[in-house]
Amino acid sequence: MKNSTAPNRKTGRMIAKNLIVLFTVAVAGFCGIQAWFTDKQTVEADGINVKCQIPDGIEVAVVKHGAAAPTDEQYTDETILLDKDHYQFVDDIKMTEVSSDGYTFYKPALTQKDGVATPILDADWEYADSAVHYLSFDLYVRSNAKFDIYLDKDSQIKPNAEILTGENAGNKSDFGESGDSKGISRDCVTGAVRFSVANYNTQETKLLWIPAPNILLNVNKDTTKYSVSTGERSGVSYSHSYFKNVSGNWVENSVSVNDGSALGQVFVANNNGFTSDGEYTYKLGVKKKIMTLEKPTQDGQYIGMVTCNMWVDGQDAEARLALVNGKFNANLVLTKSDAQ
Repeated sequence: MKNSTAPNRKTGRMIAKNLIVLFTVAVAGFCGIQAWFTDKQTVEADGINVKCQIPDGIEVAVVKHGAAAPTDEQYTDETILLDKDHYQFVDDIKMTEVSSDGYTFYKPALTQKDGVATPILDADWEYADSAVHYLSFDLYVRSNAKFDIYLDKDSQIKPNAEILTGENAGNKSDFGESGDSKGISRDCVTGAVRFSVANYNTQETKLLWIPAPNILLNVNKDTTKYSVSTGERSGVSYSHSYFKNVSGNWVENSVSVNDGSALGQVFVANNNGFTSDGEYTYKLGVKKKIMTLEKPTQDGQYIGMVTCNMWVDGQDAEARLALVNGKFNANLVLTKSDAQ
């Protein structure tokens, strides 16, 4: 992979002054995550759930990306459950590996040879479909006061399994190296997950995040057996690769934290997310501003909107057949402060 839940149940923390909303996203049951390395299949997403806990004075609405702005009836100050039973667009998602900088999403043309797939760099590529190939939703927040809204440092996207390697690995893959002690969990697919926040009205990327840069699937010539490291603290898993079209050809680019690029300024791969026991917390680790509530012209309330994207990145080592049916959970915490 290229570089970096359960909800917080302590009620006292949930009513802290700056806490706006707690999202819990459970993305589970992937079928056919292949990367560009093996025969391509569709990735099914089953059980995408978003829970939003909202304090007094704040209302939130979620709609399919690109859909009409929510009506007053769609805003709520109560818990939101975003799943296929309550939001039809979630049931339509059949995720597949894509390439993205967090703002623009492509579905590359691939060539297959000897069970290995690679992007065709001189071909026309399709835009990935936000209604099918990756999770994308527009998040609206409104209030009677003007605030800056942040994705808090305690936000998490983490594997569902507590143990990822060894004999007791949860949701164990059939592609681990021989011997129970060398088992790997399918939930290591979390290493290939990316999350971004974009404002398509102002054409800004607010955040590009690798939630699990500690996970690295070790690639070898034997595509039937793998091992996984879960303690990476630096290196390739802390950068993100994506393709850009340059004069009709697709060129691979990469971004890392504070690399001098504009994207590097909003890129997060937290290398300080380890506990004293060496366990990775999967936390964002830094508070990132994602919107400012602006006063509309008529109803007098302050409102803001951004688009949240979550995808499996095909350039990443963990996007492999070995990790089909991997599961992960996300806990996204929004906080507020007075607008500057």
